Amino acid sequence: MIVHVHLDSSITLDDPDSFTAFSVSAPGLEFGQVVAAFGADAKARDDDHVWISISRLHELGSVHGDADWRNGCDGMMAFAASKGWVDEERQLVRAHIER
Repeated sequence: MIVHVHLDSSITLDDPDSFTAFSVSAPGLEFGQVVAAFGADAKARDDDHVWISISRLHELGSVHGDADWRNGCDGMMAFAASKGWVDEERQLVRAHIER
């Protein structure tokens, strides 16, 4: 699954049914622009990663609207949590930024 941040700061999902890879694609954007696109739903750590709200990810995926998608996404989040890539307190998941 790829969270795509567009030049106009809109955010969509690319390859939403792929639950074995997760990243943020932000071609042409600087790190600060990527974080700003997520607003309060993000936490910056370094120039290569951003922590985004899991509920925001669910919201983006809601256009796929079925329980199978949500189960797949939740499974991916469980795997990410097992690797230390989830901030349980704030419910954020870490994503590598690809520019």
